[in-house]
Amino acid sequence: MSEKNPTILDVAQLAGVSIATVSRALTGGSVSAASRRKVEQAMAALDYKPASLRSAGRKSRLRTIAMVLSPQTSPYYAAMCQGAAAEAVRSGFKPQALCYPEGTGCETVTGDLLEMQPDGALLAGFAVESAASQDVTRSCLQRIQQAMPLVAIGPPIDGIECARLSSDPSQCVRKSMAHLAMLGHRRIAFVGGDRSARFSVIRENAYYEEVKRLNCRENPAYVMLTGCEAPAGELGTSILLGSLPPQEYPTAIFAINDLVALGVMRQLHRAGIRIPEDMALVGCDNAFFAPYLTPSLTTVDLHPYEHGRSAMAELIMSINVGHPISFNQPFESSLIVRESCGAALGVRRFGQGTE
Repeated sequence: MSEKNPTILDVAQLAGVSIATVSRALTGGSVSAASRRKVEQAMAALDYKPASLRSAGRKSRLRTIAMVLSPQTSPYYAAMCQGAAAEAVRSGFKPQALCYPEGTGCETVTGDLLEMQPDGALLAGFAVESAASQDVTRSCLQRIQQAMPLVAIGPPIDGIECARLSSDPSQCVRKSMAHLAMLGHRRIAFVGGDRSARFSVIRENAYYEEVKRLNCRENPAYVMLTGCEAPAGELGTSILLGSLPPQEYPTAIFAINDLVALGVMRQLHRAGIRIPEDMALVGCDNAFFAPYLTPSLTTVDLHPYEHGRSAMAELIMSINVGHPISFNQPFESSLIVRESCGAALGVRRFGQGTE
């Protein structure tokens, strides 16, 4: 027998049952009496104790879970944090949110987690989204994963086998542009984002693909990668309007998130462009303020609260059963149609501008 502590996988193999059956037996779930006996006998033979019990024997501190979130002051990550924290508290854990300033490297986060030694870690945002150094990110996540259970929210990373929850980052673009095209728009601009984050790169590429698929107007001036905050929407829209004659203005704008949509809306109002009569607008994230804008903002709901809650539940399951859980759970996004897209105006015909 190895000197290493036996795992739930060892118990399942000895008992001749699945890992899921062992997990249910440990957490009071529904299993047959025969299967429960096999699990108990295997646990006794291996002297197996779940990680949560071993941890309780070593230390009396409150069990903690570290949540590493994006440094952006984003309603999306705020909602995700709320969902994760609520689930952690409900399950008897203390959530600790670790927020870092812009530009913090993954190595710093890894060092802090290894020093803290929480019972588990939930990572979202910059910690898993960087597009510039995937090899570094992969190495850091592997080091974290060797030290504690890990759950990530975001696009997949090759070589990292952990519980991962994600929305397809391209879905919000595809749903938004299909809706705008159905309303008659063919000159659709893309405002916000940058190429340092994978979700932004994926959405930008989805935009180019949908422009071709929907037979929309292709114009490099319609793409403004100015950032992910409200001022980025103002800046991008200002440059967009300033670089084109009015007859070539887009008839609709997709903003990469609702914060950027706020800036777009402000700049369009300054320019005397009516939303949605003159130009339609669609955001992404379904931020808490979206229904209260004038006009109310059409957007795509990525369900971040549920992402956070589900990710935390899976992480706690991994901690309690004493074995890493590896799977990918995709979440479907939802288009929320409000006033800013102009759906109430019906399908319209727009001039296609100068080719």
